[in-house]
Amino acid sequence: MSKVLIIGKVFVDIKGSSFAPPHKDAKNVGNVIFSNGGTGRNVAQNMAVLGTEATFVTSITDDATGRGVITELEKHNVDTSSVHLVDENGMGMWLAVLDNDGDLVTSISHQPDERHLIDAVYLQFEKDLSEYDAIIMDLDMPLEIIDDVTSISNKKQIPIYGLAAHLSEIQKNIKLLSRLTSFICNKEEAEILLHRTISNQEEAITAAKDLAKLGAPLTIVTLSEQGCVYADLNNDEVGHIPTECITVIDSTGAGDAFFSGTVSQLIEGKNLKEAINIGMKSAKRVISCVDNALNEPIFVNK
Repeated sequence: MSKVLIIGKVFVDIKGSSFAPPHKDAKNVGNVIFSNGGTGRNVAQNMAVLGTEATFVTSITDDATGRGVITELEKHNVDTSSVHLVDENGMGMWLAVLDNDGDLVTSISHQPDERHLIDAVYLQFEKDLSEYDAIIMDLDMPLEIIDDVTSISNKKQIPIYGLAAHLSEIQKNIKLLSRLTSFICNKEEAEILLHRTISNQEEAITAAKDLAKLGAPLTIVTLSEQGCVYADLNNDEVGHIPTECITVIDSTGAGDAFFSGTVSQLIEGKNLKEAINIGMKSAKRVISCVDNALNEPIFVNK
């Protein structure tokens, strides 16, 4: 079993799903649910469910809600010994509105106090990191942390995999992506990073190649229902992998699940197409329910 260190944030998600196409000037009837979320938290749970030994580095508010987050993570065998408990603002909140097809219409993100996460990261990096087979990092954090974590992981030759809940920081210094082993993003994020529109599969493959040249040698760009494209400079290979059509219940968390499924298999030494296959199965599982993360493993032979 591989041992992985995950660095990221925790959010409490408030998601409203409309029963009909939503109208901004009318009252929309639907369901509202509260759940534990955040890219870092979702990935930590996914990785543990997928069979890796996952240690989560984050900050969490020391109240009933925060303790509930820890309880859920520990239920899925996530190591929470590196969680930094604080009196307030250790977690964020995410308000999301979904349409009647389960797709995100709009959202508002209330960020946690990042100083708490910075403290948690530096406390962790005072310890011996040689026990970890890989580091996973949500790039939605201050550049100083991205810089330090990627630099240390490179010096210690620990593979580091990145995804971004938000691009506000990494946009300021896209060259930091070159320190990553692999970077996974969606089409919209690729468009933002490259300052251009992606209109078709060929343009998506070119975008993946250009991002790989700028940053991580293995770059994957997801295309929603059209699957994903990839550029693997280490093996001089590019391509497109389609996905099957499914009924969408809730699309939030799908990207985190795809990332987790793919990276979990890459860490175990599987080839890229096998890894992406598990990533797609993981995303399919999460899209087909209201959960933000996996609750049971995805088997290769399923």
